[in-house]
Amino acid sequence: MVDETGVVKYSIVEAEIQKWKSIYMDLMIDDLNDKEQFDAVHSARMVVKNGRVAIEKERKNLNSEAIAWQKKVNGRAKELFSLIEPIETHLSDQEQKVIDEQNRIKAEEEARQVAEVKLRTNLLLEVGCVMAFTDVAVLTDDEFNELLSTKRYEYDAEQKRKTEEAEALKAENERLAKQKEEQDKIAADLKRQRDEIAAQQKAIQDEKDRIAREEQAKKNAEEAKIKAEAEAKAKIEREAKEAEEKQIAAEKEARRQEALRPDKEKIQAWLMDIELKWLNKYPADVSEEAAQFIAVIRDEFAAHILDFRKELENF
Repeated sequence: MVDETGVVKYSIVEAEIQKWKSIYMDLMIDDLNDKEQFDAVHSARMVVKNGRVAIEKERKNLNSEAIAWQKKVNGRAKELFSLIEPIETHLSDQEQKVIDEQNRIKAEEEARQVAEVKLRTNLLLEVGCVMAFTDVAVLTDDEFNELLSTKRYEYDAEQKRKTEEAEALKAENERLAKQKEEQDKIAADLKRQRDEIAAQQKAIQDEKDRIAREEQAKKNAEEAKIKAEAEAKAKIEREAKEAEEKQIAAEKEARRQEALRPDKEKIQAWLMDIELKWLNKYPADVSEEAAQFIAVIRDEFAAHILDFRKELENF
């Protein structure tokens, strides 16, 4: 229920709930098989539950009364709104007409001002003056006209100066170009003369070189001829000398051989005697192995005697 002060009151009060808390929060089940403890907790829970259910029923009853009252209040407000709305709409429309017209006039004025500032900015740019849009916007007509006149005078003077400088530069460039053309012509003539002189000098030098090469070739040929004749003469003399030396050596060797002839004949007879007496006589009644060994010795002696005879020929 709701009392005269608008405070909501329930049948269950906070003091009673605090009482439940002080009594029931100390209840504990220490033994799962203790029925007395269980029944005490169950009874307490049912008391608390019933209190909660009672509060829920009272809440729903209070809400239903409040909802009905709210609908009644809202319905009456809608009736009054429907009566006020046409009046307010009419007045708002009349007021909005004035506001819209004022906004249109303001927008046109702002657009005109922006266009004027833009035009002024462009006029200043044409004479080489760069200013911020906001700085141009605050200038009065007289200030702008004076500024534009000053900047135009300065711009025209600067343009005249640049034109005069450009014309002077053009004239100077033309003078330098003509001067360069003349210098190039003189340089070309000098180069042509130098080339002609160089060509003449080269022809003279080539002729000198040709004559020198011919003289050198002639000299080389003469020297080669003299050298060939000298080498041929030296060869003839060398061969004659070698032939003479060989003849003298041969005659000397012949005389030496002739002087040694009796000794050589003695040595040859001695070698033959050794061969006949010793090499052809060896034990006959020996084993086959001994006979082979004797044959090896005999062949070695025979080879040595043959070598001695060859050496004796050159003795």
